[in-house]
Amino acid sequence: MKRSTPPSLTLKNIKLRRGRSISRELTVSLVLLVLLVEGVLLLLIYNRQTDELYRRLEEKADEYAANLSETLAVPMWDLDDEQIRRIGEGFARNEMVASVLIRGAEGTVHYQSNRLVEDHPIHRKFPIIHTGRTLGHAEISLSVAAYRQEMVWLRNTALMVLAVSLVVIVIATGIILRVLMRKPLDILREGMDRIARGNGDYRFDKIHHEELADIAWRFETMADKVRQRERSLKKEVVERKRAEEKIRQSDIRTRAILNAIPDILFQFDREGRFVDMRGNPERLGISPDRCVGWNLEQVMPQKLASIFRRQLSRSFETGKVTVFEYELPFGEENRYYEARLVAVSDDLALGMVRNITERVTAADSKQRLMEQLQRAQKMEAIGMLAGGVAHDLNNVLSGVVSYPELILMDLPQDSPLRQRIHTIQKSGERAAHIVQDLLTLARRGVSVSEIVNLNEIVQDYLSSPECDKLRTYHPGIQLIPELGDDLLNVSGSPIHLTKTVMNLISNAAEATTDGGVVRIATRNCYIDTPIDGYDEIEEGDYVMLTVKDNGIGISEKDIDRIFEPFYTKKVMGRSGTGLGMAVVWGTVKDHHGYIHIDSMPNQGTTVTIHLPATRKRRAQADRQETIETLKGDGERILVVDDVAEQREIATDLLTRLGYSATSVAGGEAAAAYLHDREVDLVVLDMIMDPGIDGLETYRRILRIHPHQRALIASGYSESERVQEARRIGAGAYVKKPYRIETLARAVKTVLHG
Repeated sequence: MKRSTPPSLTLKNIKLRRGRSISRELTVSLVLLVLLVEGVLLLLIYNRQTDELYRRLEEKADEYAANLSETLAVPMWDLDDEQIRRIGEGFARNEMVASVLIRGAEGTVHYQSNRLVEDHPIHRKFPIIHTGRTLGHAEISLSVAAYRQEMVWLRNTALMVLAVSLVVIVIATGIILRVLMRKPLDILREGMDRIARGNGDYRFDKIHHEELADIAWRFETMADKVRQRERSLKKEVVERKRAEEKIRQSDIRTRAILNAIPDILFQFDREGRFVDMRGNPERLGISPDRCVGWNLEQVMPQKLASIFRRQLSRSFETGKVTVFEYELPFGEENRYYEARLVAVSDDLALGMVRNITERVTAADSKQRLMEQLQRAQKMEAIGMLAGGVAHDLNNVLSGVVSYPELILMDLPQDSPLRQRIHTIQKSGERAAHIVQDLLTLARRGVSVSEIVNLNEIVQDYLSSPECDKLRTYHPGIQLIPELGDDLLNVSGSPIHLTKTVMNLISNAAEATTDGGVVRIATRNCYIDTPIDGYDEIEEGDYVMLTVKDNGIGISEKDIDRIFEPFYTKKVMGRSGTGLGMAVVWGTVKDHHGYIHIDSMPNQGTTVTIHLPATRKRRAQADRQETIETLKGDGERILVVDDVAEQREIATDLLTRLGYSATSVAGGEAAAAYLHDREVDLVVLDMIMDPGIDGLETYRRILRIHPHQRALIASGYSESERVQEARRIGAGAYVKKPYRIETLARAVKTVLHG
C-alpha cells in the first residue's frame, strides 16, 4: 500500500529547496574569488604607483630646494637683493611650486611667495652655503594637486577594470553552469518530487551523468528503507514520547537541586574538554555554551588552564580527589574559588567549583587587622619603655639645661667661661631634644595644640640652618617644594610637625645619590571612601603631605620595620639615632593622622601623610617679650617636687625672676604647708613617688583654697591626668627640664591670665 505525501509538506520542501541555488552559489563564489584576486592585485599596483609618484615628487622637491640654495649662494654673498628676488620669482612661476621663502642668517626675509591652497604640501628647507659659511636658508613647498589628480585617475581606472571583469565573469559563469548543471538537476529534482509524493516505483532512467546517477540510485534505495522504517517508527513514537517526558521531568528536578547548591559541577574528558556543566553559571561568571565542547585553554586564562590540566592529570593518575584554590579577575576586583577534581572512569572526571571570595576576603581582613593590632601593641610597649626613660632623663638633664642659663646671667660678657658654659647648655638642649623624641615615640609628646599651616612649616624648614646643614652633607641634592594653594590648616604642635618634615626630608636625602631629587608636596584632599593601606584612612577632609625621592628605595623585608625605633640602614653618628621614622609615626598618630609608604628598590620612596584639616583660623602671634618684661613683683610661689635637684632649680629660677619662692618635697607636705598659709601660685610636679601625684595634690589644695592658681610641670608628658588637672583649674603645663624663658612666660600667664 502506497503512502502519499501531504501537499503542505511537499510545498514546504519545494520552498526550502528554492531558497538556495548551487549554480548561483557557484557563480557568486567564483566571481568573489576572481574579484578578490584581481582587487588585491589592483590594490597592490595602485599603492605601488602612489608611493612611486609621491617619491618622485619628494625627489623633485629636494632637487628644487638644492638648486635654489646653490643658485642663491653668490647673490646672498654679494647681498644682491634684486638678483635674489629674480631667482625667487623664477622658481615661484613653476606651477608645482606652492611657496618660496628666502631668509638671511639673521632671519631676514629677502623674498617670500605663497600660493598655498591645500594642506600638507611637500616642504623642504636647505641652507645657503658659500665658502663654507651659512648665509641663510631657502625654503620651498611643492603642491601635491597633480599627485592627487593622478591618484584619482588610477583609482577610477582600477574600479572600471573591476566592473568590467564582474560583468564578463557573471555572464560567462551563468551560461556555463546553465548548460552543464541546471538541466540534469531539474531531471533529478522532478524524480525526487514524484517519489516524495508517493510514487515509490519511479526510476531515474533519463539521468546519464555518472555523479547524478549515483545520487539517484542512493535516493531510490533510501526511499525503500524509509518505507520499511516508517512502519516500525509508528510503534516507537508513543513509547519514545513517554520516555522523553520522564527524562524531561527528571532533568528539571535535577537542575533545580543543582541550582540550589553553591557548587558548579563539570565533567571533563581525559583531553581536558568540557563534557557537561551543571549548577548556576552566574556564580562562576560563565555560561554553559561557552564551556561544553571546548578545551580548558579555550575557556580559561593560560595560567589557570595549566593549573587545571595539571590537577586533572593527577586525578586520572591517582584516582584520588585533588583540591586546590585559584583566583580570577572580574572588573576591578578578584574572585576566589575552590576546585575539587576526581576521576570517575578512565576517560571522564568530575569537577566541583565553589566561590569562596567572602571567606578569603574575611580572612585577609582579619589578617590585616591583626597586623595593625600587633604593630600598635609593639609601638605601645616600646613607647612605655621610652616614656619612662625620658622621664628619668629629663630630671637628670634639668641641671645641665637650667643652671647654665643662671650662670650666664651672672657672668660678665668678657668672661672666658661664657663659651664653655654655653657649650654645656647647647649639649644639654640637644640631649633634651633626644628625650623629646622618646616622648613622641611614647605617643605622649604633643603638649601644644595650635592652628598651623603645613606650607609655612615646610617653607620655614627649607630656609632653616638645619636644612642648610643637610645641603652641605648632600651637595648635589635638589629640594623641590610643590606647595598647594589655599592649603587648609591643621590643629597640632608646630614643633612636632616641623620635626616630622625635617625627618622625612632628611631620610629622603640620605636615600639619594649625587644629583638626587626630593619633592615636598602639599595639597587639600577629601577622602569619601575609606582607603586600605599601612593605615586605614577614614572619610573626611585632610591636608596631605608627600615627600618623594628618586633614591635607592626600601626592600619589602625592611618596609614593615621602617617605624621600629632604633632600626635604621643609615650611617650611625651622622644620620641620627634611628628614632626618626618612629618619631614621625608617633607624631602622626598624636595628630590623629595616617601615614603610608610606597617604595620599590632602586625606584625611590614616597611617604604620604594625611592630617585632619580644620577650618579654624590661626590666632595672631603675641608680641615678643623679654626676660625683663616677664619678671615678677615678689609674688609668693610654692614649688612641689619629689626630687631635691628639681626643687632647687625651680626655686633658683623663680627667685632670679623676682618671685618669692619656697619648696616642699611632696603632695602631702604641700597640703600641710597650705593648710594655714596662702601663696599666689603653686608649681606642681605631676609624678611624685612615693606619695600622691600632682592631680591628687591639686584636688586637696582646692579643698583648702578653692581658687588656688597652679602650674603643672612634668618631665614625662602631658598625660590624661595633666589634662584633668588643667580642667579643674590648673592654668598651664611646663615640660622639664626648665628653661627660664618658658617658665617665666608660663608663671606670668597663670598669675595674670
